[in-house]
Amino acid sequence: MISQFPSDHQHQSDLVERLKESPRSSSSINDLPDLVLVEILCRLPLKSTFQCKCVSRSWYLLMSSPYFVLLRREQQREDQRTLIFSNDIGVKTEFFSINKHPVFKIHTKRNFSFSFLPFYGSTRTEPIVVGTYNDLVCCCATWRNQCHYYICNPYTKQWVALPPTPRCHKEVRAGFICSPKEEDGDRKQEYHKYKIVQIIIPDDLGVNSSFEFNLQIFCSESGKWTEAVASSPRRFYVNHLSCDAIAHNGMLYWWGFDFLIGFNPYSSDTSCSTTDVDHHIYCCRFIGKPVEQFAQSFDFLNVWQGRLRISQSYRNPDRQTTGFSIWEFKDDGHQVDGGKWCLVDTVDIRQMIADDPLIYKWDHARYWKKCIMVLGFDPHNDEVLYLELCQHLVRYNIRTRTLKKVTFYPYKGSPCPRKRVFPFVIPPWPTLQHQYAYACPS
Repeated sequence: MISQFPSDHQHQSDLVERLKESPRSSSSINDLPDLVLVEILCRLPLKSTFQCKCVSRSWYLLMSSPYFVLLRREQQREDQRTLIFSNDIGVKTEFFSINKHPVFKIHTKRNFSFSFLPFYGSTRTEPIVVGTYNDLVCCCATWRNQCHYYICNPYTKQWVALPPTPRCHKEVRAGFICSPKEEDGDRKQEYHKYKIVQIIIPDDLGVNSSFEFNLQIFCSESGKWTEAVASSPRRFYVNHLSCDAIAHNGMLYWWGFDFLIGFNPYSSDTSCSTTDVDHHIYCCRFIGKPVEQFAQSFDFLNVWQGRLRISQSYRNPDRQTTGFSIWEFKDDGHQVDGGKWCLVDTVDIRQMIADDPLIYKWDHARYWKKCIMVLGFDPHNDEVLYLELCQHLVRYNIRTRTLKKVTFYPYKGSPCPRKRVFPFVIPPWPTLQHQYAYACPS
């Protein structure tokens, strides 16, 4: 009987229609005992499962029970992990994935899009992705004046709109962090709490560096925004921070030209209340760049299998990239000056050109000098990097020193280090938010 259900890559709506039209007879699926029905439904692909929750109220309650969730997780243990690449084509943003699993088939406007969010109908533009946790995505409608955020699941079409920020600032650096939360002592159905952190970029920043900067923090447990101040052990220019924050080991990390700032929004022992109960002062950690004679700047920060990794570029006097290095941060805790950088590998672009016929061809067209950039680390293979190179997205193996073209990567003529690349995971059961709204998949 299970073989009668379609696989994930078939048209899912046919399943729901067949279930709705099942004849009311002794052989009807509606007459099956709940335990038998659960055994059938928990084996469906995830998207089919969520469509079946819309068949009836009894099915919705049955498939929302802790027993069903536990059985579903036991039946389908493997997470599907990928990187999602976003690229702006004029006013349009396209998403594509490196994973060839059917759930990531990138006719992406069907499988990965934010068109179900309420603001999409009026703007027809994809939102800005602030951060991800498994299959949850925190996003905002605009680059500037970020006041309205959404937490959503692009695969199941669940979403919740957060309250607007107390103050709307022209420019911020935002981050999203999420962690498990036990609800009512029930470990079978795990909910997650989350926070969104805005670092405020002052309009009148001037040319002075500072030890302190202002924050706005949203907490899912309280459903409220609070204002706070963070203090750094060293001065830095807050406007030099990147737009993206990376969540790692309970902290958010922003990278600047040659430094990282680490901030723990959940910390209670590193914050103290001021006279205003809605304001707190947080201590953050400052991490300098690896000591290297010829390295210029940080170009990329990400997490690979629980470890922070960065890339540093090398440029000649003509500002052309000649190579880059990959570093991993060995952390000994959350101390301000703890941890050290360890070199993973160094790549010489000139040697890459000499060894690879494809790049040699691009070099003669003089495209390669315009842009080379590390975009991401393969979630399954620590030897594989993804690069933007000569208007292409390429897969580079640092052990074999080989390149493979992945797809054409549109390029407008000037390097853009802020192209959005983010990890995305489809677990056996969707990540449940502490506060969320349910929406039936369309």
